[in-house]
Amino acid sequence: MIVPADVWAQESASNDNSKEISLGRKVAEEVEKNWERVTDPSVTARLNMIFANFKPHLERDLPYEIRAIKDDVSNAFSLPGGIIYFTTGMIELAESDAEIAGVMAHELAHTEKRHVMIQVARNQKLSLLSLGIIVATGGQAAALLLTNVAQVAIMNSYSRDLEEEADMLGLELLIKAGYHPSAMITLLERLAEEELKRPYFDPGIYQSHPKLKDRISYLKQAIKSKGFTLNRKVVLGLLNVMIEEGPELYMLRIDDVEILELEKSPKSLSLLEEIKDRLDRSLKLELEPYEVKVVDIDGVPSLCVGPEKILGQPDLPAKGPSLEKMRDSILMALERARQKHTFTNFVR
Repeated sequence: MIVPADVWAQESASNDNSKEISLGRKVAEEVEKNWERVTDPSVTARLNMIFANFKPHLERDLPYEIRAIKDDVSNAFSLPGGIIYFTTGMIELAESDAEIAGVMAHELAHTEKRHVMIQVARNQKLSLLSLGIIVATGGQAAALLLTNVAQVAIMNSYSRDLEEEADMLGLELLIKAGYHPSAMITLLERLAEEELKRPYFDPGIYQSHPKLKDRISYLKQAIKSKGFTLNRKVVLGLLNVMIEEGPELYMLRIDDVEILELEKSPKSLSLLEEIKDRLDRSLKLELEPYEVKVVDIDGVPSLCVGPEKILGQPDLPAKGPSLEKMRDSILMALERARQKHTFTNFVR
């Protein structure tokens, strides 16, 4: 009979962390015999900077370390006692610090809840106390345990309940650390897209428990239940609205697409700043093209993005562009952004 995870955790909580830390360090030695550890200061500093945002919100008093190893497979895994590994493939796959933070939050949750130890205990039909005795006594049984721990951790061979618990706690940690929760979604979507392109794609950390589409689905529901809206552009750094100043003109751009040019004047700058604020609020990767439209509002032709009015035709100078041309430019910017994260087209 499988004991529920919370019961395992209660038993584990009474145990001394030292055995778990010692076991994790032994597994780390084996990991680094098989994968070269990354010592590039820019990589380690980036990972440590992201981890620093999580540290105040962790409950366990562990000597946490975030390490990188050289491997093209996109993977991350946590060992007992607080050592977490990122492969260079995972770091390269991530489009932003927020996406790395999303992965890190998931792995920190595994460590906070002692999931490796729980899963190994389940696999061996042992109690966590028995595992501690095996670690302490050493010998052949301890060597076998070391192998089992490494397999569970590196292959992320957790049961569904532990993976879901890591996702839910990871989401909470991500929010507490100051990152937008959409970062838990965008990396999963990119992996799901690779899975569609290549049926034999190895998703590393996100292998099978549960399926990628299921994780995307329940994480989206959890984000909504916490009062957030899905907003991929914040995580991916797309659909940036900018005002540029030239010798004679102010120019409004969305990423690299020009939306509007106006002759320089305080009035023009004020108008562009208002338009920028409205576009920042309303323009999202999740928009359907038909939600960017020109409609009559109280008899005045107006450009709307989603439910928000951006400006009316009378706001533009007589020789300025039409609202229809502005709409077309916004749609071009939206399409270019979506091509950089194409799974947005499949999952709303």
